[in-house]
Amino acid sequence: MKKLLPLLLINSLYGHDLYLMPQKFRPAPGERILLSAHTGDTFPGSEQGVDPARLTSIPAMPSEQWRILGKATHATVNTQPGSQYFGVYTKARFIEMVPAKFVAYLKEEGLNKQLEAAKSSTSNSREMYTKFAKTYVVAGQPTAIFNQPLGLKIEIVPLADPAVLKPGSTLPVQLLYNGKPLADVQMEIATSTKPTVKATLKIAGRTNAEGKLDILIENPGKIRLHAVTMDRVNATTHDWESFWASLTFEVLSGASTQSSNLTNR
Repeated sequence: MKKLLPLLLINSLYGHDLYLMPQKFRPAPGERILLSAHTGDTFPGSEQGVDPARLTSIPAMPSEQWRILGKATHATVNTQPGSQYFGVYTKARFIEMVPAKFVAYLKEEGLNKQLEAAKSSTSNSREMYTKFAKTYVVAGQPTAIFNQPLGLKIEIVPLADPAVLKPGSTLPVQLLYNGKPLADVQMEIATSTKPTVKATLKIAGRTNAEGKLDILIENPGKIRLHAVTMDRVNATTHDWESFWASLTFEVLSGASTQSSNLTNR
């Protein structure tokens, strides 16, 4: 597996990510909790809500269950005993950027191949983007489902159980795109240790040929992982299609060791 690259501080200019924030990452078995869809670059906060009509949920729930309240979109979900994933994805949306802004966006997201193609363009970029988010919740004792993909078009799959991680350890992950490993993609990590303070965002590295990366978990807290891929397309309405992935989970200061800590590399 590719080793962790040196962590670099970055400033999010255009990375308006979508991520899920449960009311509790460690609820009691069977407890109903609030699940919130956040957008923006102020993790763990949110800058604006998402139109419920644009959201598809996994497990499935009608869009009517989602409500915009304040700067986020919320639904109430039931938890099952053990570990579980909740996911959402958006309907595609169009954005157009002037060349300089598009180049800066590609640089920030580490989209190097796309950057080379864009550098020679003098026309505005025309992009369709879709965002995919999932969160890992543990109700009671963890169960060994951490490495089971949710089936999103693009998703970050832990290869060790986040529920048993300790600060200072590494989390091996694999990035999947259409169910296959996605190589040479930049991945970012944000760690929130204080709910009211914007988390520090860092570049964790790039996935290897198997789509894998070891990510250093420096501190306890709420964690968000993020990755973006982009395809060049030949469409009348747009030239690029991007797909965004996020994964949120919580690392405790003294992680539980009562569940299996098997890894699958």
